[in-house]
Amino acid sequence: MRQPLCRAVAACATALAAAAVTVGAPAQAAQASTTTHCPTSTSIALLPSGSGYLYPNLFVSKSACGFVDGGPLYHFTVDKATSNVQVLSGPPTQYVFYNVSVVCSTVTLNGDSVWANGCGPA
Repeated sequence: MRQPLCRAVAACATALAAAAVTVGAPAQAAQASTTTHCPTSTSIALLPSGSGYLYPNLFVSKSACGFVDGGPLYHFTVDKATSNVQVLSGPPTQYVFYNVSVVCSTVTLNGDSVWANGCGPA
């Protein structure tokens, strides 16, 4: 009878130790994120997708968007997104889409300009 009691006490001690470690461990910080709304944007490349087009990069005005860098991921909602695409023959073709939502992985800031890359549908 003594051996099962020792096993039960050992199991309880192990469970309590694990709980103490879990409670004492610091919580992981939430990932930073930046969300902004822009009236317009431009894009150098426009990639076709199954349901329209994807903007892999965006160029926006920092002041017009009220952009404040809170860290990745970067969520952009754009009222009017424009891209001039160079085709193999002929002049560039301009595409315009409205109410575009994308999530981008990186941004580069240069004065009032924000260049976002690694963008995909939100």
